[in-house]
Amino acid sequence: MAGIAVMNACSKEKKMSRRSSLALILISGFTAISLAQAPPELPKPGPEEKRLEYFVGTWKGEAEVKANPYMPAGKSVTTSTCTWGPGGFFLECRGEGENYPTTHGIMAYDSQAKVYTEFYASSAGLVGGGTATVDGNTWTWTLEDKWLGQAFKGRTTVTVKSASQSTAKYEYLDPNGSYVTLIEGTSTRVAP
Repeated sequence: MAGIAVMNACSKEKKMSRRSSLALILISGFTAISLAQAPPELPKPGPEEKRLEYFVGTWKGEAEVKANPYMPAGKSVTTSTCTWGPGGFFLECRGEGENYPTTHGIMAYDSQAKVYTEFYASSAGLVGGGTATVDGNTWTWTLEDKWLGQAFKGRTTVTVKSASQSTAKYEYLDPNGSYVTLIEGTSTRVAP
């Protein structure tokens, strides 16, 4: 009896060995086939994304804050840094400074809507976003902000003066339907 049990065990072991070998061959074959096929090529950024390159780097901003219902009048000095996100389709930006909350934002080009888009959030609870159009050297951002339980609309106009300097003006839409200037200033690139 012991001999029959040993022979049965050897027979089962040979069957398992054959099955394992067959499985290994099949797995190797499928792996070779999948490696032979080229992965689909990822899309590349287009000229619209390349236009965002102007904002890449570290910028020092100096601005005059006008008297308004949201913040006291005075001077504001900020530092903002924008870098390319993975793939080169969007910018990740972070700003902070005197009289200015730390703000994180993302800028990108929406190829379906054919506009630039932005989303941001700040350490003061401000969240918002908007879209921009570009006309020559002027970027006009139409924004919707939410802060302290209130929603309001705004507009930022950035005018490129040179490769390392721009001016900006932020206006909010008052209850009468008129844009009122809150902040005006100049930004200078201090590092690439």
